[in-house]
Amino acid sequence: MLVAILAFHKALSDQPTDPLVVAAFSLAVHNGGDLREALNIARRISKPHDVTFHELLEPQNLDSKVLKHEVMRLATSVQSALTNMTDEYSVSQAMAKYPKAPYSDLVFIPLGSYLKVSKIFECVRGGKEKGFVSKQGSKIDHELLALGSLREVRHVFARVVFDTVYPMNLTQDSNYT
Repeated sequence: MLVAILAFHKALSDQPTDPLVVAAFSLAVHNGGDLREALNIARRISKPHDVTFHELLEPQNLDSKVLKHEVMRLATSVQSALTNMTDEYSVSQAMAKYPKAPYSDLVFIPLGSYLKVSKIFECVRGGKEKGFVSKQGSKIDHELLALGSLREVRHVFARVVFDTVYPMNLTQDSNYT
């Protein structure tokens, strides 16, 4: 799960995105790639996003076609960030940008981690997965999460992203830069 969040954050850091795109992406992950449902739900979001994140652009009032395109672009960017985390050359290039720093903006992950995390996101570009039933309710099943249940991991990933972008207690007055 941590690697998934790192790849997602790297994609957003490299190319800041409209909060509605982030919401639709996380909803598509949650529901196994049903992009139509994700876009419909995202369009109904009426609460403000947290403007303190530099990775989020000001809302652009995107039409449905553009919103879908941007969700697919984000999915491609996340996959690219994840791929770069398995490529020794990409990691060494990132580290070369910071010769005196003890770290770079990339981490190196083993192929097994790449494959597991790719499974979380592949549904967004691949479309609605046959037989996938998204989790209902908000309760986290910690046992299933520890076992790596794809449904539970997608549920928690989507909750973390969505609740970060659209916090429950955020009001227009407290939403400042």
